[in-house]
Amino acid sequence: MLLLAAGPAFLAISAQAARTPVVKSTAAARAELGREAVALLSSSGADPDPEVRAVVAVSWGELRNRAAIPFLKRALTDANPDVRIAAAASLYRLGEVDGLTNLIDETKTAGGAPPTTPAQELRRMARDAARARAVLKLGEVAGENARAALLSAQRDPEGEVRDAAAIALARLGSADASAPFLSAIADDDEAVRASAARSLGLIGREGRDILLKLAASDASVSVRAEACAALGSFNDPADVAALEAALADKSGRVRLAAARALARRDGDASTAALKAFLEKAPPAEAALVAQAGLAERGDDVTLELADMTLGQDDPELKSLAVKVLAAARRPEALEALAKAMRTDGSRRVRVEAAAAVITRLRRVEGAR
Repeated sequence: MLLLAAGPAFLAISAQAARTPVVKSTAAARAELGREAVALLSSSGADPDPEVRAVVAVSWGELRNRAAIPFLKRALTDANPDVRIAAAASLYRLGEVDGLTNLIDETKTAGGAPPTTPAQELRRMARDAARARAVLKLGEVAGENARAALLSAQRDPEGEVRDAAAIALARLGSADASAPFLSAIADDDEAVRASAARSLGLIGREGRDILLKLAASDASVSVRAEACAALGSFNDPADVAALEAALADKSGRVRLAAARALARRDGDASTAALKAFLEKAPPAEAALVAQAGLAERGDDVTLELADMTLGQDDPELKSLAVKVLAAARRPEALEALAKAMRTDGSRRVRVEAAAAVITRLRRVEGAR
């Protein structure tokens, strides 16, 4: 059963090992490691922590593993909305129509009587926030196939859901969908400006000049940080200078947002900026962000910081370390990921490491 779940990729590794006895032990070890990673992902689908279950659901879609379809269909009934959203999105990526219909269902209001107590109001707000996340995910994975549902969501009674629909439609090229965010970017309220900057970053098409000004000179840390983050969605080489300047901002939050933005961008200028940033020995979180960005574009990075981080207690930092190891080209990265998969104290990190192990093994197999 486990061998079947491992899929043809790992079966192929075993078959190759049988044909070439000289490397049999290495190929066999990799096949066994792949089965171990798949087994961990499979068993973690019922983890009591919904965050772990959501990571598993996302991972199956990213790995394009159709053997996971039965699990993903069961996850559509999970008590947690983010698990259901992740499962539906992964099913759609795997070509299952159930994914699209269930994702659309997650965007709809449940109706019913208005809340009459603070607890009921908080639950309603949580449901609406989840519906807004479902709308964004729907636009992301389904594109034009989701346009009708997005137009319907634009008429939703809740503003958060309507804003999410406007962002998704603007991504699809609707000319007027981004107008409210462009208007809000000049609001006197810093919270409104920050939210507008975040939305323009999600759209990634308009407002670049305004975002550059906000990143450089807005009085609010939140606005500068959101503007820097938003600039990561654009890819004009001229923006790199503004993001480099933000790496020296007095706020660590702004510096981190600028590093994340540069890590998302292609090009020699952003690569050079990230390397120069690392030479200044920034804090661990920003350094890991920069290393992951460089590794993902094929640059060689050292693994000492990622290894050391996996020995710490912060699961967020350890997730960043896994990203570095997943993208790094050095062969010892696989050993570090295998260790994290087997021994890390965070179940989420173990699952993320397992998915990274599978991805790396497939990369090795593709190169053979």
